[in-house]
Amino acid sequence: MIPAYHAGPGGRTAKTRNDMPCAGIVLAAGSSLRMGQPKQLLSLGGRPLLERVVAVACGSQLDDVVVILGADHELIDQRVRWGRARILVNPDHASGMSTSLRAGLAALGSEVERAMVIMGDQLGVSSGLLDRLLEVHQVSLRPAAALSVGGLLQPPVVLRRDLWGEVMALHGDVGARSLIRARPELVAPLVLGSDAEHPIDIDTPDDWRRYRSSIPS
Repeated sequence: MIPAYHAGPGGRTAKTRNDMPCAGIVLAAGSSLRMGQPKQLLSLGGRPLLERVVAVACGSQLDDVVVILGADHELIDQRVRWGRARILVNPDHASGMSTSLRAGLAALGSEVERAMVIMGDQLGVSSGLLDRLLEVHQVSLRPAAALSVGGLLQPPVVLRRDLWGEVMALHGDVGARSLIRARPELVAPLVLGSDAEHPIDIDTPDDWRRYRSSIPS
C-alpha cells in the first residue's frame, strides 16, 4: 500500500533536504476558448492570474521554473512579471496540452531529476504546498506525487525522470493528470483535508465568478 501524506492548514511533512533537482513547468499556452478572453490575464487584486501562479512557483524550493506560453503570448509577456521564471513559447499549442508538456520537459537541463507540472490557471496553490509535495515525493521514493482531493489525484504533479518517456509519448489535449490517474500505484498522494487549501481550476466565466465570490472581502 502506498502511504498517504496528509496536509492540514499550514501543516508540513517532515523536512527533508531537496537533493533531487526539480524544475517546475507552468502550463499556460491555452487559448481560453471557454473563458472568451485570455484567462492568464484575469485580474485578481491588481495582478494577472498567471503572474500569481508563477510567483507561487518562484517562491517555492523549485530549482528552475519554466512557463510555457502559446496563444496570445506577446500580450501575456508584456503584462506579466516573471520573477526568476524562464519563458518558452510553444508554436504547436493548438494541438493540445501534451505538446506543451513535451516542450517543457525538452527545455530542462540534464541535471534535473524530476519535474513538477503546474497548471497556469490553478488558484489556491501556495509555495508551501508545492514544497510539501516535493518533500512527499522525495520521502516516498515513488516515481510520482500529486495532490489528492476527495480521493481524486490532481495537479500539481511531480514526475521523476524515468516517467518522462511516458509523458513524451502523450498526444492531443491530455497531460500528466491522465497519466497519474491511469497508474495510481506509481503516485504518492498528498491528501488535502477539508480545512486545507484546495486548488481551483479557472476555465469559464462562471468558475471565475464563483472563485471571486468565495474570497473574503
